[in-house]
Amino acid sequence: MRFPSRFVAAWAALLFVVSAGVAQDKTPFSRRNPVTEAVRTTKDSIVTIKVPRPNGGKDMIGTGVIVDGGGIIVTNNHVVGACKSPKVQLADGTLLAGTVIFAEARWDLAAVRVTTKKTLRELPLCSSSDLMVGESVIAIGHPFGYSNTVSTGIISALNREINMNGDVLAGLIQIDAAINPGNSGGPLLNINGELIGINCALREEAQNIAFAISANTVNSVLKNVLGARRLAGVNHGLECREKIVAETGDRQRVVLASFQGDVKGDQLKAGDTIRAVGARPVVNAFDVERSLWHTKPGDTVELSVEREGKSLVVELTLGASTGAGSTARAATADTQPVAAMPMARIVGASQR
Repeated sequence: MRFPSRFVAAWAALLFVVSAGVAQDKTPFSRRNPVTEAVRTTKDSIVTIKVPRPNGGKDMIGTGVIVDGGGIIVTNNHVVGACKSPKVQLADGTLLAGTVIFAEARWDLAAVRVTTKKTLRELPLCSSSDLMVGESVIAIGHPFGYSNTVSTGIISALNREINMNGDVLAGLIQIDAAINPGNSGGPLLNINGELIGINCALREEAQNIAFAISANTVNSVLKNVLGARRLAGVNHGLECREKIVAETGDRQRVVLASFQGDVKGDQLKAGDTIRAVGARPVVNAFDVERSLWHTKPGDTVELSVEREGKSLVVELTLGASTGAGSTARAATADTQPVAAMPMARIVGASQR
């Protein structure tokens, strides 16, 4: 049957109007989500660790995280192995010579220093004290050499203990995010892009069972092995702890547990919140240490302290870490109101 041309034209026009209406009614969804934002904001803090093979051939690949803009990178001990001078590739492709400044199998942690004229984008260590089983996590690394691979999952369990080559690693975060050789040393992020752990191992012959060293452990290790006492030879006398004050945002504080030094009156008290050391804001105990790396005994630094709704600026005179004059001293400078693995297979540093 043949229809009049005017009928066909009218029907086509009607279909066009209906389809146009449907298109106008459809609201597109945003393709941005917390994962894409976390990846975007942290990518410049994630590096590639390249370790030469003893007998030549292609470099072994691992991952690292910049924790200090001056060039300090955290990775796994098993990533660097016996290598003292790994190569470090930044997110922009810049290749730098690295120097291993410490590596300890008992923590499976290592730190690599690089020297560059620009300040690197650091990723601060966040508290892992309030992690929740079931919360979303993001792992980033270079599995099998595939650079900057992102995988997601949840925290499956907390405070796991595994045996890695005879060393017992405790307090680990168990996750179900996909991790493979080359992910080692890379960041484990929460949904807000905060660094809550360093990926380290996967369970052999299992699916979706992997482990990360908690940020609290990393913070504690860095505070000790890269402390101001060791790197600058100074004694600040501050014993600090971290305190969670919120679920998101500016959620952690550094609280003074005690002060081992000379204080005039009550210028420093247990329970004081340390907000900054000199010009550096602090959110963990490692921040306190690295703020003093370039000081020397006898120097005076300002502590910005909060106590009972007031802010204090306390002048801290640093002592020597050993020998005479080893006691730190503190005095108030100003006062003003506060503005309102069971056995696990290592996630290797190479395509092994």
